[in-house]
Amino acid sequence: MAGISSAPYRRLATSHGAAMATSEMVIASTLLVKNRRTRKLASFADDERVRSVQLYGVKPEQLEQAVRLLVCEHGVQHVDLNFGCPVRKITARGGGSALPLRPRLFAKLVAAAVAGAGGEAPVTVKFRVGLTPELPTHLQAGRIAEAEGAAALVLHARTADQLYASPVDWAAVRALVEAVRIPVVGNGDVFEGADALRLLRETGCAGVMVGRAAVGRPWVFDEVAAALTGAPPPPPPRLGEVVAAALRHAEMEVDWYRGYHDSERDTLLRFRKFIKLYLLGFNSTGSLQSCLFAAETLEQWRAAVYGGSGQLYDAAEPFPAAAVRFPRLKGGGPLVRKPMGLPDGWLEEARGGGGRAEAQLTDDACEG
Repeated sequence: MAGISSAPYRRLATSHGAAMATSEMVIASTLLVKNRRTRKLASFADDERVRSVQLYGVKPEQLEQAVRLLVCEHGVQHVDLNFGCPVRKITARGGGSALPLRPRLFAKLVAAAVAGAGGEAPVTVKFRVGLTPELPTHLQAGRIAEAEGAAALVLHARTADQLYASPVDWAAVRALVEAVRIPVVGNGDVFEGADALRLLRETGCAGVMVGRAAVGRPWVFDEVAAALTGAPPPPPPRLGEVVAAALRHAEMEVDWYRGYHDSERDTLLRFRKFIKLYLLGFNSTGSLQSCLFAAETLEQWRAAVYGGSGQLYDAAEPFPAAAVRFPRLKGGGPLVRKPMGLPDGWLEEARGGGGRAEAQLTDDACEG
């Protein structure tokens, strides 16, 4: 997740039971020119068990070079190609969720990434059910990816035109499981352990990906792990535990970006997006939230968390049930399908249409 899945966040996720956590999206072309920000995105903490990078590119030769660079120079052990971006300005140029609509190009991209890995790291492919309900691509994309050497598939069980709104289409996950022989990982609206268990049982998928539901709530992975092993669910944390987790996260971010961001203040300003997500739904956090938003140093964070806990918040306040299934970052509200654009001739690949747009593709995108 862009701006979220830094090394500190990934370490939090795995410390709470996630089997692995992938990086923020890395753009192939910027990696190849050794862009400073991209190199940071593709770097890892020493204690990360699995070095996993989410990668996007639209030129086969660039993807192959980028994967080779990641595996050989960055020690990457897993590459996940992401073709799920639902943003209209991206799909209107043929990128993101529109790429699986060009099966020949899609095949070349997957094959190039697999070739770049050279058998040293598995390549997985993430995509959506399709651009719209009228243009489903998940079964064809899955079969193509399998044929070109992908080790597994990840299906975000939404179409691009619904962005992050519910409902998710878990039936599409089951259809994909039945259409291919390689493992399929299901993704979409897994908020708690029971959701993960139901997704596995209803679809037969091999694994579950949790995304937005874990932001500001990393212990969801403990809940999922317990559900999958049949263990009793862990008790939800009280506010004091949540605030301590937020502080630990902030400390890890400051440590990770020391020497990269201009100052501790700069890192903490960027960390503000997490504050409301950690404190979501709690009733006694108004003063604490104001102090944390104003904090420019870790000492000010610690003073708010430890020095003023009796005044700023109720450490014993139970975790709010309403916050469990509340959409985080994106989504929520009624389903309103967004108009999606495509380049002229994009659906006519077999007859030579859309060639000009394909030649002019750029690798701007977001995660999907």
